[in-house]
Amino acid sequence: MKKILKNLEEINDYRIILILISVLYFIFPVFYYYFAGITDPMPLNHRFIGASMFLIAFILSYFSDFIQFNIEKTTMVVVYLAILQLVYLNYISNYQRNLALSLIVVIAVANLFFSKYKLKFYLNVPLALLVVITLLPVESSAVSKIGYFFTYILVAGLTYFISYFKTKEDNKLKEKLNLIIEGTNVGTWEYNIQTGKTVYNEKWAEMIGYTLEELNPDSIETWDSLVHPDDVKKSEKRFQEHLKGKTDFYKCEKRLKHKDGHWVWVLGQGKLISRTEDGSPLKVLGININISEQKEHERTIKELNKIAVEFQKLSSEDAICNKTIEAAREILDFDLCGIALVKDNKFIIKATSGEIDIDSLPLNYGVIGKAYRNNNSYLNKDIDVDPDARPVKKTYKSGIAIPIQDIGVFQAASNEKAAFNQQDLELAEILISHTKAALESVYYQKELEYKSFHDSLTGLYNRRFFEEEMNRLDTKRNLPLSIIIADLNGLKLINDSYGHDKGDKALIKTGEILNEVLRDEDIIARHGGDEFAVLLPQTDNETVVKIIKRIKNKVYEFNQKEDIPISFALGSATKNDSDQDIEEVLKAADNNMYQNKLSERQSSKNNIFQALLNTLSAKSDETKDHAIRMTELALKFGEKLNLNNSELNRLSLLATMHDIGKAAISENILIKPGNLNEEEWKIIKQHSEKGYKITSSIAELSIIAEDILFHHERWDGEGYPQGLIGDKIPYLSRVITIIDAYDVMTHKRGYSEPISKKDALAEIENCAGTQFDPDLAEKFIEMME
Repeated sequence: MKKILKNLEEINDYRIILILISVLYFIFPVFYYYFAGITDPMPLNHRFIGASMFLIAFILSYFSDFIQFNIEKTTMVVVYLAILQLVYLNYISNYQRNLALSLIVVIAVANLFFSKYKLKFYLNVPLALLVVITLLPVESSAVSKIGYFFTYILVAGLTYFISYFKTKEDNKLKEKLNLIIEGTNVGTWEYNIQTGKTVYNEKWAEMIGYTLEELNPDSIETWDSLVHPDDVKKSEKRFQEHLKGKTDFYKCEKRLKHKDGHWVWVLGQGKLISRTEDGSPLKVLGININISEQKEHERTIKELNKIAVEFQKLSSEDAICNKTIEAAREILDFDLCGIALVKDNKFIIKATSGEIDIDSLPLNYGVIGKAYRNNNSYLNKDIDVDPDARPVKKTYKSGIAIPIQDIGVFQAASNEKAAFNQQDLELAEILISHTKAALESVYYQKELEYKSFHDSLTGLYNRRFFEEEMNRLDTKRNLPLSIIIADLNGLKLINDSYGHDKGDKALIKTGEILNEVLRDEDIIARHGGDEFAVLLPQTDNETVVKIIKRIKNKVYEFNQKEDIPISFALGSATKNDSDQDIEEVLKAADNNMYQNKLSERQSSKNNIFQALLNTLSAKSDETKDHAIRMTELALKFGEKLNLNNSELNRLSLLATMHDIGKAAISENILIKPGNLNEEEWKIIKQHSEKGYKITSSIAELSIIAEDILFHHERWDGEGYPQGLIGDKIPYLSRVITIIDAYDVMTHKRGYSEPISKKDALAEIENCAGTQFDPDLAEKFIEMME
């Protein structure tokens, strides 16, 4: 490879040394004559010879490329020739003290200054021999031949080895730097702004497919010819900004033309390191980094981000999956890839880049199952050594699997090992993140659409959808068009008795029954709180009658198996003529339903009420026995109080039903052994209010609703639920409170042992005026004694 020219600054340094030494040859005689007061030890003709050697080398450095290439070596040779001349002068002057010392000083300086240690060695050895030879005949008493020789050898040797080890260390540092540059694949460049000369390393040339020889001449014009036309102005602008001190570094991304014709992206960075005497920029050092892969990576990311925009235009799951596979092939160069989505607890193959024999896989299948379970991506460079891989085709040797969160998994495969790297995985993850966002958007839109037309509790269509469908189906082609209105009986009673959860379950079951009985083409909707409506296109009245019968049969079957019965009030109407108003048909169906509801309402409530009694009995036998004892004692005490027949019947009913509210309380609390905690007592105290709501909704029981509500009030106002005082508490509530307290005290409860009749009456007497009406307490004690 052709040697690179030394840069002008280094050449100038050696030119200064050459001219300076030539001038010193004539300065020393003046120094000796005027200042030292001694005779010049070097004859004038020798000074002319020495100065001439340095001047000739200086002049040749401007005209000879060889001298420029070897400027340091040339200077070394001339210097050591001058030292040789000094040895000769010492010989002819019989090694005068001053001249002999000058020889040692000069050889030391020369050895320390120059770095070419091999050339120095080859020059120092013959010089040392010459010193020995020229010392032998010396008979001067001023110099000890042996002492001088060893002094010369010691100084020359020490300075040589000091320079040698320093040069070695410098070379190591340079070698490390070169290795770093080579390892980082960095191209280096130097640019002399004044001469236009450029110097590059081999890596710089390799980046664009050339050798250094092919890039001659080494000038800025060669550089400029390789830069992309669109990048020239930008690069020059950044360069000039740096030269003017506006930026600390020159930095510019640009394209260089490769030998093969394509463009290579490089990041050029440099810094001005020197200026001329007048302050003009002189030398810039810099590097070029090949960023083509980075630019390709950025381009790929831009393309993937464009896909995200295209995804926004897609409105279906299939379209998004197919677009993902298309992008994976065209942008990421994945030849074999596919998407599996989770449906019905298994993977369903939604889109692939080629034919595949399967359409579903279990959720625990291979690496896709692992990726889905762990929500983690996997890069598999050798499927053969991975027991979890289980490829769908035996020819697959490597692959990647990326979860789409809880939606599914994307997978790419190759028939070659190590076909994918970490960057492939990361780019694919970007694509799949866009896929996930697009799918979630589609699902969200579908959910919004679903919610806008469906009832959130039952999953049936809502009133809005029903009315839109009613108008859409209101055509001659759909005649006869029938409507069924179904109203759930006793929903308020169920809510008050069992809680709103049970009421919601009754509504849900109503929807399920209608769905089971009606046809796929029928439109079923929750039309209101407890009202359902059904559109039946091309259905005559005779068919509707049969459908209603099937609904009732289904309700009967359900009630045979459930503790809480449900019933519907059903009404229907049919449009047979195009001139009929569909709104009037809907109104007629609603009126028919209402008529049926009036006739069925009481029966329905009685069924629910009986279910409540059965529930209360099933929860606690003690509660049932308590009610029987209470009724007997109530009749006896009512006669004692001279109540009329109407009041006796009311008191008897109150004794039986006063705890009906406990039907809505958990069995675990009602029969809990031991004391109830504070939260459980709060629940127990709600039974009087629940009993009030239940009995208020049933006409036959509404007469005792208030008596039930206040039967735990106290005479002193410390009772519940409202803290009524004295005679503001209803009379029968005050009566039943005493009877209830007596029965509780004299019979075992889960939280207390029974006490004797005597003790119970004593407790009632003791609480008269605080818990109990004092007059009623006195009469009850009198009756019981």
